[in-house]
Amino acid sequence: MGTTRYDLCVIGAGPGGFAAATRAAQRGARVCLVEERELGGTCLNRGCIPARAIGTTAWLASVVQRSHTLGIRIAQHEVVWPDALGRKDRIVRRLREGLKQLVQARKIDLVPGRAALAPGAESSAGTALWPAGLAGRVEVTSSAGGAPTVIEAGAIVVSTGSSPAPLPMAPFDGRRVVSSDDLLQAPALPKRLVVIGGGVIGCEFASYLAPLGVEVTVFEREPQLLPGQDADLAQGLAASLTRVGVRVQTGVSVTAVVPESSEVLVRWGQGQELHADQVLLTVGRRPNTRGMGLEAAGVTLTPSGHVRVDQRLQTSASKIFAVGDLLGQYQTAYTASYEGTVAAENALGGSRAVDYAAVPECIFTLPEIAAVGLIEAQARAAGHPVGVSRVPWTISGRALTLDETDGFVKVVYHQETQQILGVQIMGPRATDLIAEATMAIQRGLTLQTLVDVLHGHPTLSEGLWETSAQPLMQGLYAR
Repeated sequence: MGTTRYDLCVIGAGPGGFAAATRAAQRGARVCLVEERELGGTCLNRGCIPARAIGTTAWLASVVQRSHTLGIRIAQHEVVWPDALGRKDRIVRRLREGLKQLVQARKIDLVPGRAALAPGAESSAGTALWPAGLAGRVEVTSSAGGAPTVIEAGAIVVSTGSSPAPLPMAPFDGRRVVSSDDLLQAPALPKRLVVIGGGVIGCEFASYLAPLGVEVTVFEREPQLLPGQDADLAQGLAASLTRVGVRVQTGVSVTAVVPESSEVLVRWGQGQELHADQVLLTVGRRPNTRGMGLEAAGVTLTPSGHVRVDQRLQTSASKIFAVGDLLGQYQTAYTASYEGTVAAENALGGSRAVDYAAVPECIFTLPEIAAVGLIEAQARAAGHPVGVSRVPWTISGRALTLDETDGFVKVVYHQETQQILGVQIMGPRATDLIAEATMAIQRGLTLQTLVDVLHGHPTLSEGLWETSAQPLMQGLYAR
């Protein structure tokens, strides 16, 4: 069994792992990238990209349904689900092939298979010991069988992501009780769907499937959808979902899920029952850390299985770093990519700390939602003298021409200094518009600084300008 030596071994080829491998290769390191499944990880193959492709189909279906308001009468339309899946798959294949070409161009060795860390000799403190200059040995087992590939690495970055979490009372069966992964591959849409979990993923799928003709009910045990988000956003989304026919149940717990031969029975509250064709579980995700030998290699895990790291993304094993969903803090592709870059630099001798001061939250519901910085409740709890400005899209010329007026722009600011503390947007292209707000918070900008920037007209970007200008104009009138 031969052994290959690398400066850096990256385990997991999702956004975090790909970014780590790329940055290390740019630094001149010899890098290998180990992946058990497909390049791109969950985001490209089973998450962000496939879901957004279906979301675009759903958005167009919603436009067709109200096309008469735009001066177009369509007698009838048909949602051809297999065609939508086919388009989604073509997009994924194209992007995956692009990643493959980038890996080759950057001279990164791609090693297919499942990786596990082989423990070194144990020290008196119970941690793994390796010869100087080595983080450890990685054994990669191929699905085709045979002897494992053995890799010795100067440093290791672990980026194996997460998987949908089941409920003890409702394990996934891929037929009646499904995950988002299952739904994105389903040959046909259910007529009736129950979504358990009103967080980001559950709300995204509810907003997509309702315009496609699915009867959707969402259960969330917390008092609002999108727990932890701004209350105005949660209320706005609940109202929007209700308008398109989604039944929203908040503050209630599902007590039983009983798969039957042709449907599934859902019980909740005080004995209420509902029959559906499928149940979609979106109650969270669990880290993919099992069976990797992390603890034996000296890596400390939390009780939930997440990896503990410091500000440099270094684990308790000094030459092993971890990024992405494994950390249990932010579960987005863009934070994983950022973390991968930081981890790679530190694995090669750097001392860069991660900075989460301005992390945007992008929720691709219909309509979209985006937020960055403090929400109003957090700002007040922190003791800031809080000012709030909120402007609906109904006053936006561009939103009116697009017939996309559902939602608002909200700015939370410091009343004395006018510094922008947080921005929440619900409406058209919110996930694109949040970038300007993210920069404003990252740079500590004030309302006046943002207002001094020229914004084109008529554009959606004027929404943030108008919301920031409103308190300044009120102050002017008061004088």
